[in-house]
Amino acid sequence: MPTITFANPAGMPKPAARYSMTAEVVGEARWVLISGQLPIAEDGSVPEDFASQAELVARHIEAALAHHEFGWGNVVKLTTYLTTRAARGAWQAKRDALFPGTPPASTQVIVAGLADPRCAIEVEAIAVG
Repeated sequence: MPTITFANPAGMPKPAARYSMTAEVVGEARWVLISGQLPIAEDGSVPEDFASQAELVARHIEAALAHHEFGWGNVVKLTTYLTTRAARGAWQAKRDALFPGTPPASTQVIVAGLADPRCAIEVEAIAVG
């Protein structure tokens, strides 16, 4: 039976509700599931421009991956939620830079809103090692 460990790694914001930022599943393969990351800085601020929001979301995911000794090459699935199609270009440019080779599986959805209305981008990830 796999072992499941939940964590809220340093370098990431504290969960806004009752959930864990990551879940690590260790068995034959080691899985890390990263909760949706919003572009909220440690001081609670949110960048206004989409490129800065995309960068901050990527930094949060990178912190989660590093906590579990993983990197972007371990990511097998991304799910992206955008509040406007205008944010697509900024997130896709950042995503493409993170995965210059074969990209992971990905889903992108335009939604009416996110938990924090200042945010236009939220991304969750699944990594395997």
